[in-house]
Amino acid sequence: RDFQMADLRKVHIDLENCRNAAALVGLGGVATVILLAGGPQRLWDYLKVQVECAGLHLRALGNTGSSLFRWPETQYHVWTLLSLEAKHRLENYSNKRLGITTYGAGVPHVDTANARRTQENAKKMMMEAERQPILKQLVLIGGGHTHAFVLKMFAMKPIPGVRLVLITRDVMTPYSGMLPGHVAGEYTRDECHIDLVKLGEFAGATLVHGEATGIDRRKKIVTISGGQPGIPYDVLSIDIGCTPMSGGLEVKVSSITPVKPIDGFAARWDRLLGRVMTSDSSRPFRIVVVGGGAGGVELACAMHQRIHKELDKLKKSSQHVKLTLATRGSCILSSHNKNVQKTFHSLLTKERGIDVLFNTEIVSAEEGKDGTKLVTKDGLKLSFEECIWCTTAGAATWLRETGLDLDRRGFIQTNDFLQSINDPDIFAAGDCASMKNHPRPKAGVFAVRAGPPLNANLRRRLADQELLAYEPQVSFLGLIGTGDPKRCIASKGTLCMDSDWLWGLKDWIDRKWMADYTTALADKKKKMMEGMTLDIPTVATGAEALAILKESQMRCGGCGSKVGGSILSKVMKRIRHSGLLLNREEVVVGLDAPDDCALVSLPTKPGMVMVHTVDFFKSFISDPYVFGMVAANHALSDCHAMGAETVSALAVAVVPYSTPSIMEDTLYRMMAGACVVLGESNCALVGGHTCEGAEMALGFSVNGVVDRKKAMTKGGMKEGDVLILTKPLGTGTLFAANMRCEAFGRDIKAALDNMCKSNKAAGEILILMGSQAATDVTGFGLLGHLHEMTEASKVGAALSLSSTPFLDGAEDCIRKGIFSSLHDDNHKISKSLFVDDAVRKMNKFALLFDPQTAGGLLASVPKAKAESCIKALKNAGYPKAAAIGTITARAGGIRVGV
Repeated sequence: RDFQMADLRKVHIDLENCRNAAALVGLGGVATVILLAGGPQRLWDYLKVQVECAGLHLRALGNTGSSLFRWPETQYHVWTLLSLEAKHRLENYSNKRLGITTYGAGVPHVDTANARRTQENAKKMMMEAERQPILKQLVLIGGGHTHAFVLKMFAMKPIPGVRLVLITRDVMTPYSGMLPGHVAGEYTRDECHIDLVKLGEFAGATLVHGEATGIDRRKKIVTISGGQPGIPYDVLSIDIGCTPMSGGLEVKVSSITPVKPIDGFAARWDRLLGRVMTSDSSRPFRIVVVGGGAGGVELACAMHQRIHKELDKLKKSSQHVKLTLATRGSCILSSHNKNVQKTFHSLLTKERGIDVLFNTEIVSAEEGKDGTKLVTKDGLKLSFEECIWCTTAGAATWLRETGLDLDRRGFIQTNDFLQSINDPDIFAAGDCASMKNHPRPKAGVFAVRAGPPLNANLRRRLADQELLAYEPQVSFLGLIGTGDPKRCIASKGTLCMDSDWLWGLKDWIDRKWMADYTTALADKKKKMMEGMTLDIPTVATGAEALAILKESQMRCGGCGSKVGGSILSKVMKRIRHSGLLLNREEVVVGLDAPDDCALVSLPTKPGMVMVHTVDFFKSFISDPYVFGMVAANHALSDCHAMGAETVSALAVAVVPYSTPSIMEDTLYRMMAGACVVLGESNCALVGGHTCEGAEMALGFSVNGVVDRKKAMTKGGMKEGDVLILTKPLGTGTLFAANMRCEAFGRDIKAALDNMCKSNKAAGEILILMGSQAATDVTGFGLLGHLHEMTEASKVGAALSLSSTPFLDGAEDCIRKGIFSSLHDDNHKISKSLFVDDAVRKMNKFALLFDPQTAGGLLASVPKAKAESCIKALKNAGYPKAAAIGTITARAGGIRVGV
């Protein structure tokens, strides 16, 4: 009955389901199930795949392994490999029928009763988790492969009452299995990196961007670099990978590039490749790869292919580039069978011309007048221009100070539950951990496989339940790339298969795994939010009411959460007409002026006036510390825009209900970040008010003083002045996209760095340059605030879109149709602008209405001082400060051109 609800031609049946059906009705039943569910075309695809894979198996029958007795084992591995390939090909055929061209895209499926129950359960779990007070805190240090799985599962199955915190040094973490492919040019950097900002947002985690430096196990606090407050934990998990250089080798040579930690290798490889491309072909360029394991061999192959391909594009000779692979062992790929070793040795030496040096242990490196050299244990010296260090890396040094039991190399020793041997509340996985009873090599496959057991045991520990033992696999299927997409080698046990179709299989496996943590997140987030849509009440009968309900789950935070300008102006107009406002003669600038600050005269100091302003909004990011910094910067900017000296501030903070210790930590981190920023502006926090609420929120009432004659107001623009903007635009759309897992983590980080930059120095520079009119660009967007200024000054303005600076990634978000919830209200003033139709269609034009949080200053400066002003702003730390237009006669209104 369920099948009748969908188009049978678009039913997606997984091969595993067919196998389950076969267990009940026999092998012949597989074809019957496919025919009934997917139609004749699906059955034809299935039969075609089986015939193709049977042909591939026949090609492999000649591979007998090292002896005839191992032939059955080899053929079993071949069968396992071909089962994966059958699934790969069947999915490819299905995707072609359905028009799906990317991994992780949504697949049309049957809307069965079971599927509807699953969606309803997910909705209930998410809503229950949001309603529960925070009782415990699970902290993850590092964003390795194992923690990636934990984060994903936390999104799919949140734990009511548990806050998840991720502490990470980097916002992008590479997938080790795709790194050689990136080196070979088969993947872009984004394709082989997991965006931890996106994944953290998907998981609902609090992301703390910083490097862990220690653990106070008695107080249960993780210390962080950069002066940030520590992070308390109830249960802690560590997955931080390795540090470069081990075995006692101490080198400080810039031309030696360690592969681990791999999170920084991609950027270093780009620099290395650039150096090769610009090298003098008349002199040898020698590259040495140290390490004969799978990583070193695969990278050597990939580097050879990429370097030759890029030099060919430039029509340059590659004869001067010499690659050498050095290993301290008597063979390469020592963990693989002899056939694999022989195949790769022949590939490296005979086909690629790469020198392979066995029994070569590197003990030091030295720099001299005649170049840089590696020194071996036997005294041999290897000259090189670049060296890739691909041997086993060491453990993070700060682990030694934690008191945790470590193995002889400094890695955290864990039991069969992935739990520290001497601290039951601390777990570890990935390269930084070592299972005492089941030691395994440092390989990505073991980190990936540790995800499910770690996730299960972290949840059980939080619930005080019995833990589950885990024993990692001994062997695994290795698909080793050669740098050539037409060739890949499979290795498992006695199997060595060298074939053209294996790269396609490896690529499919890697891309499917990555899609689960990258490209598929936005679609999953959308479906999860759709599953949480509010029930439509009977009173929702109009189009406006239905639209409000639809958007209620995706309302913005920050300045994007402000009440729209049109609503605000209507309310203030009604209040004025009601006669409720009291006027005092001391109020110099009040509600009748468009300025963001009020000016009140000081009777004891003639000419000086007090400055009063207030700002408050809910959080749009998960880290209380950074949110505190941004909220304080935003509140202080009104004073900086007037050129005022800030004196004091009162805070209003809303903290989510939780246990007393967690509430204390949340409030402390929020206020600590705020106090750092207040201190930079010499503004004293003198009091405030706190309350509990559903969401974290923070605001400040700021007081300052300024010379009335020097105050920059919105009404001080003069015809002929140059318009200057100190910071780029785009925070509204970027964080709206971040809520939907659509923004890149690097763009979010850059935006936050920009928002944490104070406007104090900019305000001081503008006053020195003779500016008499300025405002901070916030909730009403650039054009909204410019409109206020031109109206108050009775002038017009000509704005240049190409000169206006924008944050990286902002235009892409607009192109995707993602706007802040305040954008539409801001856009209402567009009818009063003079804009060419071609300009209106540009994505950058839409960004002029984008609400900003902790945005820059918009000011008019005398034309003669404009160039000096821009130079001074850039020297003061505003690299994207720009002249974006000129002030014109009022009759011209506001014009926006290219």
